[in-house]
Amino acid sequence: MKNLYNIDDWSDVSRLRLGEILLEAGKINLLHLSMVLDIQRFKKMPMGQIFLSMKVISKKDLQQALFVQKTIQKRCNNA
Repeated sequence: MKNLYNIDDWSDVSRLRLGEILLEAGKINLLHLSMVLDIQRFKKMPMGQIFLSMKVISKKDLQQALFVQKTIQKRCNNA
């Protein structure tokens, strides 16, 4: 399990989606991810918003996961 609040834990990752980051960090489980993906089919809401509305993650966790995702993308684009 990777620490969501330690960007160095993500140095070996080349690309991840938000759900994968939250799953890898232990903030959600596969059932949560599956439920959100099903909800997204009917409601055009961002995944993070759905997780927040379900009270599965905190706003701080969402912000940090998005930061990790952005950092990973920047690292890959600069490689």
